[in-house]
Amino acid sequence: MSGADPRRHVAARPAWRCRVCAAPWPCQPAKLALRDEYPDDLVGLSVYLCVLLHEAASDWARVRTSPPDPAELFRRFVGWTRSPPR
Repeated sequence: MSGADPRRHVAARPAWRCRVCAAPWPCQPAKLALRDEYPDDLVGLSVYLCVLLHEAASDWARVRTSPPDPAELFRRFVGWTRSPPR
């Protein structure tokens, strides 16, 4: 990732924790940035996050012994997009 902004709140895989603040990703700053990237395209944002949810579930299955909670993963990756921005 040469040239990447070191302050950008992106996911560290396979743990899916923020590289900057170590919160579960997407952290609050990442959510705000994603809303800025998709200001008028909630469907596009949701599709993008669904792809990342799928990747996170695959990573989880590869590195952990217990299965992820699908409802929790959905809330974490996609569910917040239905809420108004803070």
